[in-house]
Amino acid sequence: MKQSVYDLTQQHRSIRQFKDEPLSKETVQKLVEAGQMASTSSYVQAYSIIGITDPEIKKALKEISGQQHVVDNGYLFVYVIDYYRHSLINKETNGNMETSFESAEGLLVGTIDVALAAQNVALTAEDMGLGIVFLGSLRNDVGRVSEILDLPEHVFPLFGMAVGVPSDDEQGSPKQRLPFEHVFHENQYNSDKEQLEQIKQYDNDIKDYYEQRSNGKRSESWSEQIRKMMSQKTRPDILEKLNIKGFMKK
Repeated sequence: MKQSVYDLTQQHRSIRQFKDEPLSKETVQKLVEAGQMASTSSYVQAYSIIGITDPEIKKALKEISGQQHVVDNGYLFVYVIDYYRHSLINKETNGNMETSFESAEGLLVGTIDVALAAQNVALTAEDMGLGIVFLGSLRNDVGRVSEILDLPEHVFPLFGMAVGVPSDDEQGSPKQRLPFEHVFHENQYNSDKEQLEQIKQYDNDIKDYYEQRSNGKRSESWSEQIRKMMSQKTRPDILEKLNIKGFMKK
């Protein structure tokens, strides 16, 4: 019996090792079409999906990412906010649409559109028996990514996604998320002190997860992991690069 969508979501885990089996053109098209059917704000469709097949382009993107699975995968997608098509309409009609797509709200709309489309692709890929991993590391140098992919103004790279048949060596289980009671709030946000106690319990669970998965070589709580990551400012040039691409001007 085919598993439910809910069951499929509960089995998600990032896959970083893939078999040397390229995705067919038919599979790629189905994945992109699945992404296109995601919800889009006001039918704006402010995104594009770039499929990478050129080994040299993959290699160049891997130098930015630092991750081998940017090269070794069944297929590589790069997801971009895309208002270029809207800018063409704007120029053709001598309009003033740039007040929308160069604004902070326009940036949010594009980002949300990209994320929704990408999640549709991810879920569809996993339903096909494939594995995926998101690649936010492409934002390590968005200027260089823009050059490599020849992105015009009003097009901004957000992240990549490696897709493929999971390697036989790829082991592991879904990583536990924060408790339902912690992330779900009914009617109003609940900011009482129970949140901290829930985090402490979650920290214990995550430490156990890492210890078991690494045979005792790694022992780190979620709080420790987040504290290390968020105690330093990452990619401080993002706003500057957004401005160069025509975003956040209004």
